[in-house]
Amino acid sequence: MKLKFKKEDLTKGLQTVQKVAQNKSNNISYENGLLIKALKDVIEIQANDYDMGIKVIVPGIIEEPGEVFISNPFLIELTRRLPSDEIEMKKQDADTKLTVLGGKSKFECLTMNPDDFNEVTLIDSGYSNFSTDSITLKNLIDNTSYACSTDDARPIFMGTLMEVNESTLTMVATDTHRLALKKVILEQSIEQPIKAIIPSRLLAEISRQMPTDMPQVVEITAIRNNIAFKFSNVYIKTRLIEGEFPNYRRVIPSEFSCKVMVERNEFTGSVERTSIIAKDSQYDVINFIFEDNQIKLTSQHPDYGTVEDYVACSMEGEQLNISFNGKFILDILKHCKSNEIILKSKANSPMLVQEKGEDSYIYVVTPMRTR
Repeated sequence: MKLKFKKEDLTKGLQTVQKVAQNKSNNISYENGLLIKALKDVIEIQANDYDMGIKVIVPGIIEEPGEVFISNPFLIELTRRLPSDEIEMKKQDADTKLTVLGGKSKFECLTMNPDDFNEVTLIDSGYSNFSTDSITLKNLIDNTSYACSTDDARPIFMGTLMEVNESTLTMVATDTHRLALKKVILEQSIEQPIKAIIPSRLLAEISRQMPTDMPQVVEITAIRNNIAFKFSNVYIKTRLIEGEFPNYRRVIPSEFSCKVMVERNEFTGSVERTSIIAKDSQYDVINFIFEDNQIKLTSQHPDYGTVEDYVACSMEGEQLNISFNGKFILDILKHCKSNEIILKSKANSPMLVQEKGEDSYIYVVTPMRTR
């Protein structure tokens, strides 16, 4: 095998697969590497572990076709630091080393048997498929998956639900204490509905790969217990979490005794100040009192004292005294974009948070019991 690349193209390709290639979640060495495959006039770089497979097509010149399997965590860093804009890779069929050349520098990398690599197979059709754009998908992921649980004792809550019915794409995440939901309308309806629970850590990697400088078409294919994303020169296939996602519609409140509209930046600042003491306590508890067109926020720590803060608001309905986890409230506010936020709740009930004029984006947070 003999290949030539521009350093920028090769580095970008290696960075695309880096996280999967260096996944150390298991002890099998051949699951922790990458495959460079140059056949049929296309150069592919692949990485695959038990949970995610990723394939990227990299521009380059194939002088001699071939493939090589490498498990070397230093390859990406060394390649990036080579003192040349042109990089050459070569390996003789009988050799066990891949030679990487750039300028006057040479790097020899030990290789393994390519037959031991679990290749990322491209699946063009599953039981259902649809398309959206990269910016829309990234926004869906980033504004929901943060609400997933990190408790591996309840794996169903460690994933985000992707639900597609006709022309509506909805993503929902919850850890049972909070919920984030966002939906968009697709340009075309699908015939077969999709209901897939995608692990949040895999969604984070997909979000990282999404191009944001210019929207690109993302083709999404559902395949039994996997789902695949194809965009630009990248193909990603991830496993799904098995099980039944809870009926999230039942936990979205619909009856309220108090409705408040507040300026997002002012409210965020007030919550941050009040959290300074609260976040050092066990549960980050902040008490909120909604009355007389203002919100009173208080928190206390048994060893350090109390904090009290106020923020103006526009209020309808009854006075409300309720407590929430300050971190959860801040997470919601940091993912909002509108200048004005609407809070709806009633005594001892979950609070619904929405951005003014935005019905497709919903947050729910449950109150905390205080003495």
